[in-house]
Amino acid sequence: MSNKIYKIVDKLLGSSESKLGLIVLQKVLNSAIPFNLPHKFKFIELSEIKTRISLPYIKHNRNHLGGIHACAIAALGEYTSGLAILKNFGFTKYRIILSDLHINYIKQAKEEVTGEVKIDQEELVRVIEELNSEGISEISLATNIINNNDEIVSVVQSTWQLKDWDQIKR
Repeated sequence: MSNKIYKIVDKLLGSSESKLGLIVLQKVLNSAIPFNLPHKFKFIELSEIKTRISLPYIKHNRNHLGGIHACAIAALGEYTSGLAILKNFGFTKYRIILSDLHINYIKQAKEEVTGEVKIDQEELVRVIEELNSEGISEISLATNIINNNDEIVSVVQSTWQLKDWDQIKR
């Protein structure tokens, strides 16, 4: 994505707590990240503390057994936590990149699922302090993948590296 898109996304992140702002942000990010477009992710909630995204039960997201594909679940977990990071740190000041991903599949999902992540405020303070002193930090988030019965079907553990753009060699 270009710097122009980064600035647009940062502006949209500021209005993401309104229904319209969330819809516009969803359309921009789903289009700007080509891998995510066919999954038809829907942004449900985006705040500094909690982020929720749904993954529909459509043909593109299903596996040969009729459940949601393991890779679609992994993408949902990664996308949900990444969006939470963006909400708190934006695109223009820090480069945000996934450094580690672990998935625990608990039960098969045969319906729409929702990714939900909550960010601990103490952890945010730690990351901000590291970024201010070192220019680089990591944060790990656990995204619960939940079915329509509020059962956890998977847990996706994502570790993100944040680095000040001024420290990036281009």
